[in-house]
Amino acid sequence: MKLLLYLLILANVSCGISKQNSNDLTIEPDTVIVFSDLIKFTGQYSNDFGGLSFKPISVFFDDKLIFKDTINEYWLTGYESTQYPKFLKCADGSCQLLIEVDERPNQNELTQLTISKDGKIEQERLPVFNWNPVDIDNDEKLELSGILSNGETIENGDTAFYNPTIVYELTDNCLTLDSLATIEKNKKIWGQFYGYHYNDSLLLPFDRRDNNR
Repeated sequence: MKLLLYLLILANVSCGISKQNSNDLTIEPDTVIVFSDLIKFTGQYSNDFGGLSFKPISVFFDDKLIFKDTINEYWLTGYESTQYPKFLKCADGSCQLLIEVDERPNQNELTQLTISKDGKIEQERLPVFNWNPVDIDNDEKLELSGILSNGETIENGDTAFYNPTIVYELTDNCLTLDSLATIEKNKKIWGQFYGYHYNDSLLLPFDRRDNNR
């Protein structure tokens, strides 16, 4: 399957479109992204944040709708996002689509859609990675890491609520959670591993200068 990735910005479908609700589902999509001969994304411009985000969005597999979100705002490369969406073709024939979700006033997250060869879909939320994979745990495999919450430091920045760094490994060209690397990395930062989620009831010593998240 030949992987294609291109962005088509289509003209407004009618002169009267500006008079309608930009989130009206009856309006034709403004943007189409074709990732492969099976996977296609469509998005409607949203005026909620100045017209730079997209809502609703839809994902199609072989021209069949498999995912639709009418609630969240999504950023696309060339608008606010600088690196997303990402399309990963896995060795087993499945694929992953990573799209940046607006979570203001908190930091953005990624929606990861894993699509099987027969079009079944799984959804997960991931950190927005700076897409520069490195071998974090010296296992000769590339990883990405990030946090899902802004967190909060207290007083002079020497304590913080537990906010784990999550590590994902690029295995067979797809992202998978690297549990061992995640545990070891957070032990170095926090002294112990307290789980995969932000905990505002757990205040711990924290030195911004001595850790690389």
